[in-house]
Amino acid sequence: MSIRMTSEHTELTFHYMRVEGREETLLEFLLRRFRYLDDQEWRENINNRRIWIDGNLGSAHYKLRNNQKIVYFRPDFLEPDVDLDFEIIFEDDALIGVCKSGNLPTSPSGKYYKNTLVSLIKSQFGLKKLYTLHRLDRETSGVIIFAKRQEVAQSMAAHFRKNRIHKIYSAILNRHLPQISKTTVPEIFISLPIGQDLNSNIRIKQSVNSLGKPSQTYFREIGKMGDYSLVEVRPFSGRTHQIRVHAAHMGCSVVGDKLYGLPNDGFIRWLNEGADYLLSQNFPLHRQLLHAVEIRFPHPVTRKETVIRSDNEKILKEFKQSS
Repeated sequence: MSIRMTSEHTELTFHYMRVEGREETLLEFLLRRFRYLDDQEWRENINNRRIWIDGNLGSAHYKLRNNQKIVYFRPDFLEPDVDLDFEIIFEDDALIGVCKSGNLPTSPSGKYYKNTLVSLIKSQFGLKKLYTLHRLDRETSGVIIFAKRQEVAQSMAAHFRKNRIHKIYSAILNRHLPQISKTTVPEIFISLPIGQDLNSNIRIKQSVNSLGKPSQTYFREIGKMGDYSLVEVRPFSGRTHQIRVHAAHMGCSVVGDKLYGLPNDGFIRWLNEGADYLLSQNFPLHRQLLHAVEIRFPHPVTRKETVIRSDNEKILKEFKQSS
């Protein structure tokens, strides 16, 4: 997807790729790919001549073909506030490693276009191109890496596919991990499939279910803080919301996680009512306390093992401030 901004709108351009064995209309594709608007809102965009296909005005029931060029002229609006704090912690001719704050989207999507990590880095360093290699959720802080060149991005993509990239996270959970005996460190390895939660009306929500993809996560408790626990987490697959889903499944949600720590109707009420609803439920007001501590990989140019780290002080500080 490419983005061009003018004084009147943001122009989003992308090429359609059909899901294998599935024929889609324009409206079906928009609802699947861009979940931040509902059926009525996308119909209004189409009717207001904001979506074009190969230079022609789009229609809701138009059946898309592979590689068609779709342009969405999104009217500008005031983006939500974010925490603009980020730090460059690694840089060479091929890669940039960043430690981002806990309220900053990685890439343009939904309501966020200018207030994103990618946009901030490109603007601050005068970069025309920056290749996103992986993502962190908006409320997840910590280490994330980008490629400066396409061939580097392709090499790193191969590393991801072949499981050559290893990540470590820190999280604060709302209860202790189960302990098998008094002499062992509480730890648990979860190997359960993750896929879209078909029992939820929240389209972005995932769950452990038999239709999902294989997913493995290792949790190890490294400290107790009253009723809460500080854990080290190692995901061995890269599913959407994987750590948060597996943590919630074993009854130990990430502190501050609204999507998996609240019931479905509670999450929707939070979207509509904000902090007032969280206060009424004695739910933490801060973001989810999940931090990407380390990423380790063979360098795409030198082939040497490269480790980029950031300590977990961010989540510890936020937890103490809210306690």
